[in-house]
Amino acid sequence: MEPEAPFLSKQFDKVITLSISLNKNETLTRKVPDNFDCYNITTIPKKVGRAISLFKGALNSVLPSKDLEDEAKQSIKHRLFYEYFSARGEREYALCKDILKKYDFSQYDSITVYSYWFFVAALVASKIYDEIAPQCKNIKFVSRAHGHDVYRHANFINYIPKRRYLLEKVDMLYPCSINGEEYILESYPEFRDKVKHRYLGTLDDGLSEMNEDCFHIVSCSRMIPLKRIDRIASALALLKDENIGEIRWTHLGDGETMQTVKEICDSKLGFMQVNLAGRISNEEVKAFYRSQKTDLLVNTSTTEGLPVSMMEAMSYSIPVLATDVGGVGEIVKDGFNGMLISENFTDEELAEKIKEIILSSKEERAAMRKNARTFWEDNFDAEKNFTSFAKEICG
Repeated sequence: MEPEAPFLSKQFDKVITLSISLNKNETLTRKVPDNFDCYNITTIPKKVGRAISLFKGALNSVLPSKDLEDEAKQSIKHRLFYEYFSARGEREYALCKDILKKYDFSQYDSITVYSYWFFVAALVASKIYDEIAPQCKNIKFVSRAHGHDVYRHANFINYIPKRRYLLEKVDMLYPCSINGEEYILESYPEFRDKVKHRYLGTLDDGLSEMNEDCFHIVSCSRMIPLKRIDRIASALALLKDENIGEIRWTHLGDGETMQTVKEICDSKLGFMQVNLAGRISNEEVKAFYRSQKTDLLVNTSTTEGLPVSMMEAMSYSIPVLATDVGGVGEIVKDGFNGMLISENFTDEELAEKIKEIILSSKEERAAMRKNARTFWEDNFDAEKNFTSFAKEICG
């Protein structure tokens, strides 16, 4: 939320942020405006807290809850997830409630309860809304929605609890993509008047230059299975004998599949430059784009909302090659500012797409870079998007 914070600060007298998914003792690392009060609500290690919620959920699942939704009755897994979700929401709301006791909300002429995710955070926000609504006549509850909180298949049991309940409670839900909006309304068309997509955005930080000495590919994400960074490494290995010039690959981020990726790089990518940079801050990512000539961002995720990493790359005029999942097709226009590839691509198909971009003419690459920047300016400029959004949720 760092890029959005200054725009919220201009519309609201006071902004209270309650971070519910941090580890105990994690401190603020991003810059925030003076009228922000920021809290890490976690009092015990995150894994311990979730284990407690799981235990309570398991106990609650023994006897049916009065409000148990029909979908949760379909399987034991669904029921357990529903009860865990509910227990976690109750626990984290109680921690938030303790913090909010210090505030007198009756002094404000309007209040917006804003959840950044339409998941457990939205359940907590709905309870906060109910708690403070008697103190303010002009109060609303809004939420954004992104990826795992939109798409059922992004969750391990293909189920998201309390969806209808939260849609009934929220005044407006803002998915980050048209695809996300349509996905939700396909199942819940009766909420059409309160589900409207609103794009996120990134700040203008300058441009990256085209690399004429070698072709520099970058990927930027956590190294987890759904991001499939190992597939990028495997595809690049197929370019070894293609005689397409010097290639360089930098990955920004770390995670559980790091060792697998390292092993592929060590055994198969000795013919090219590889830099697994590990976990770095957002400021370091931006400094990388400013200082390193970069030609292509590659994203091979199995599921996405509408990735900020793509917005960020395009703001620097870097084209994107990505899987056509979620809202990705709303930012990557095939052949215009990048290329799309099927979610179920083969390593050979990915290698061929990368090769096609590498072998395109200098003029074609320059045009794609220009289009990437222009498309970002028209659709994902934070100055425009966050200004209008802050006014909308404040009004």
